[in-house]
Amino acid sequence: MKNILKIKVSILVGMLIFLTACTKSFDQMNINPNVATVVPATNVLGSSQLISMRTLFGTRLDCYYAGAYSGYISAPDYEYRVDINNDMWRSMYSTLTFAEDAMRLAKNESNDNLYAAALTFKAYNAQKTTDMWGSIPYSEAFKLEKGIIYPKYDSQESVYNAILAELKIAADLFSVTGKPIGPGDFLLNGNIAKWQKFCNSLRLRVAVRMSSADAVKATAVILEVLGNPTKYPIMTTNTDNVYWYFPGGAPDQEIWFQSMGTVTGGVKLSGWRMQQPIIDALQNNNDPRLSIYADKNSRGKYSGHRFGPLELSDTLNNNFNRSHIGNWFMNDPKGFVPYMNSAEVYFCLAEIYQRGLATGVAKTAYETGITRSCEESGKINAASIASFLTQPDVAWGNNTAANLQKIALQKWICLFKQSVEGWSEARRTDVPLLSGVSASYAVSHNRPPFRMAYPDEEKTFNTNFPFSVVEKDIFYGTQVWWDKRTNVK
Repeated sequence: MKNILKIKVSILVGMLIFLTACTKSFDQMNINPNVATVVPATNVLGSSQLISMRTLFGTRLDCYYAGAYSGYISAPDYEYRVDINNDMWRSMYSTLTFAEDAMRLAKNESNDNLYAAALTFKAYNAQKTTDMWGSIPYSEAFKLEKGIIYPKYDSQESVYNAILAELKIAADLFSVTGKPIGPGDFLLNGNIAKWQKFCNSLRLRVAVRMSSADAVKATAVILEVLGNPTKYPIMTTNTDNVYWYFPGGAPDQEIWFQSMGTVTGGVKLSGWRMQQPIIDALQNNNDPRLSIYADKNSRGKYSGHRFGPLELSDTLNNNFNRSHIGNWFMNDPKGFVPYMNSAEVYFCLAEIYQRGLATGVAKTAYETGITRSCEESGKINAASIASFLTQPDVAWGNNTAANLQKIALQKWICLFKQSVEGWSEARRTDVPLLSGVSASYAVSHNRPPFRMAYPDEEKTFNTNFPFSVVEKDIFYGTQVWWDKRTNVK
């Protein structure tokens, strides 16, 4: 592998020298005076958003890797492929680099709203990146013009603190009377009020995620956001949801539909299936979302893939028995990919109030979160939601620990199709208890992977790669900073 990489590098260097030599004397000749030399910041923001969408919500990560680790979608093994792992890392850093460039250009254009949107989007994707890998280059990343070719790795704690600082800057910059963001905002179509709510809701998400590792810092952020709802509004209704909707005509179709969808009611042929933990969480509590999330199998039952040492011989794991993903999530060319929803925000609030990190009514926030999640598809009526709230393992009780478990479970359910986020919550709370592990690893481990494997090309080319990092069985090793679970391996 190292010899192949050396050959590739030598070829690339040779090509660059050749191209430089061929064009050195033609600098002026090759400049077209009719071509713009400055790209508008809004276009660069759009590039960042496109790469992010196709990386985080493409089936390779959202279904096969994080989809499996989160307990949502079946992928019968924890496949490690050098090219795919390298590409996922590269794509996340391309997203971050374009966001950084959009910020620089927005500053040149004196456009605070565009700068704040790009900064918010950068922070969003930075959290995803560090949650997948742990320590990552951040403080020295995106500084090639300053001569930093090999950026150092920052601890996840440092990255989280940087993200919170960035979101604070963005939150203070947004102004509904300021300059428009422009047509490159594919995510929120330039709606500055929605960007404000997205930014401040992210601050709550980040604070809750880190609260088990740094409760003092997390609480300070929570109190600042919730203490000034006029200045720092958050998402409260499904109209605030940060969802990317697609036009529906090829090639601009919802990304899961492109991979899995069918037309005119045809038989779904995709190999992707539901996993048993999400089926159990819905079916065991008579959840009205079950038929929205999953199809019945060929025998008229809801059933998912079951991970474990005997999974390959388990007859329930064949394609006749495993349920397909429901139409609302994957069979609509005009469908959506979810960056964040108001249901999650209410579950964050419920946990915050129940743990005493801020003052509020946890029960109300919890029940509102369930209601928002059930209302999303437009296919569940109020009576069904009210009935669901009375289910024994759903209804709010007097036991604090049990209530926190219920909050965590319902939050995990509402994050379906946000697999990286669902995986992170499962690692943080151990709810639901995902003890089923791919047969290849079931003897050694009692939980799904703790992190993504670092890319081989980063180990090869970045002289600052921290080789002291513990990696075991590719995907395991040291738990990430905020993962404080015990007795997991």
